[in-house]
Amino acid sequence: MTKHTILRKELLYLLFCTLPALFSLESCQKQPALLFGSTYVNDNSGANIVIVDTSTILVSTVIIDSAATSGSGILFAGTYNDPWLGQVSSRSFFQVRNPASLPTLDPRIDTYDSIGMIFFAKPGNPYYGDTTQFQNFVMNQVDTLYQLPNYYHAWYSNYSLPLGPVIGQTSVRIYPNRPILNSTNTSQDAGDTVRIRLDDNLGQTIYNMVYNKSDSVNTLTTWLNWFHGLCLSPAPGTTANIIDGLKDSCIMRIYYYENALYGSEKYIDFPYYQKPFQFNNIAYNPVGKPLANLTLPTQDPQIPPLTPSPQVGNAGYVANIEGLATKLTFPFLSSIALRQDYIGLLRATLTVRPVPGSFSQIFRPPSAVGIYSTDQNNLLGLPVPALGAATQQTGAPVIDYFDPLNTVYSYDVTNFIKTQIISSNPAANQVGLMLSIPAPANVTTFNRLILTDQAYPITQQIQLTVYYISLYPHL
Repeated sequence: MTKHTILRKELLYLLFCTLPALFSLESCQKQPALLFGSTYVNDNSGANIVIVDTSTILVSTVIIDSAATSGSGILFAGTYNDPWLGQVSSRSFFQVRNPASLPTLDPRIDTYDSIGMIFFAKPGNPYYGDTTQFQNFVMNQVDTLYQLPNYYHAWYSNYSLPLGPVIGQTSVRIYPNRPILNSTNTSQDAGDTVRIRLDDNLGQTIYNMVYNKSDSVNTLTTWLNWFHGLCLSPAPGTTANIIDGLKDSCIMRIYYYENALYGSEKYIDFPYYQKPFQFNNIAYNPVGKPLANLTLPTQDPQIPPLTPSPQVGNAGYVANIEGLATKLTFPFLSSIALRQDYIGLLRATLTVRPVPGSFSQIFRPPSAVGIYSTDQNNLLGLPVPALGAATQQTGAPVIDYFDPLNTVYSYDVTNFIKTQIISSNPAANQVGLMLSIPAPANVTTFNRLILTDQAYPITQQIQLTVYYISLYPHL
């Protein structure tokens, strides 16, 4: 609707401050002689601030370039069912290095015992899925040299490495909100650790290398050429949860007994190596969900494809770790500037609302969603600043789990609309705004925003509100 608000005394200051700048922008517009005071009464014949809040907004989901998940500091592993995205799963690739120093083993008194992985859980961190269930994990060795593909500068969420057979597995439940105070936050009753016993054939082989002071464990390069890396994955057929997450300070440990006078257990540690080379491989399967109709890339490289909201449940999807962002375009903005009463833009705000029922305290919306420029190539551009500000906007979300319809993300888009409203570029209809989660949360959380389009009731839909100065009738 279009609303006319008669200019009153409390708005005179705003008008005096704004009009000179607006007249400079609209140099071809006749500048009327303005008289302020009792002249302006409630008869709609003087200066007004007009509010337009029915602008058409086209909502599309874009498959953005996969997220660079290397060096995030978090190992994601697990599977859960998302009611909108389908089955979401993650596995984590990483390396361990040879020990800094090798013990001297004596076959007369030292005896191999076992080998295992130790992961450290993060108490109090978010979780996704059902934490009342046990999550089954498997371990595999990487079955190739652990190196980046040609022309890659980081490890991305859609990348993986060939794996050998399973060398270990466990079933564990993690209690994300239980503090580590004289207690444990895993079902293994091992403090904040998750332990996975590995294959003893592998353990005995490495133990013998240590005993022989083999070059394969004595120097880092030869070790990595032999023991390329490891992968922690959810076991096939299990769907429980992903915990955010496991620290990237894991250890592969060989235990042995020193049968001295009283006997004691000892160990040899192979610590986590090269943080930039750890990465998380993320996948989702939207079978049976509206997102299954998403337009997928058909070649590489190509312009990121977009899918209009009516094809995917009248919604836009912002889920960066799965490679999804939302593009907004405004095809009829220029019609505002063509109005006879239009003098110049005062302000424009964008209000984004999640689809009712699309989020909960398990499937949480992001605490920050950035707004960026984008063009006909659907690429993520520069952040769009608020009027008179230089900092990035994050939506200043109001998240209400008890009354979800009160949940909103709000943006000042005055600078963008001011440019678009007078643009004569034929491609202006394809220039728009992109909603995307800013770093580092874009690769360290599974929080997502499922936002409404304009098929929803007006109190729930995405909305652009434009405030402009009107002088009607013109002289």
